[in-house]
Amino acid sequence: MPVETASSEEIALLVEKDLARAEGTLYHRLGVNESRDVDDLVELSGLTSSELPAALFDLEFKDVVRQLPGKQFLKVLS
Repeated sequence: MPVETASSEEIALLVEKDLARAEGTLYHRLGVNESRDVDDLVELSGLTSSELPAALFDLEFKDVVRQLPGKQFLKVLS
């Protein structure tokens, strides 16, 4: 019996349904091929400097975002 795999669009929809407001805001500001640093994310997202680390931590915990050296963040799923 063949097993179907979900497309990246389907995976993204499933991920988005499970995100809190701040997480969703960051998720949409991050790219798969372009990392962003914390300062850019504060500016782009409108989140406060206390909301941002908490949301990034939660996204990392959910394996949706990966932290790179230099406090750069990259979306794992598109």
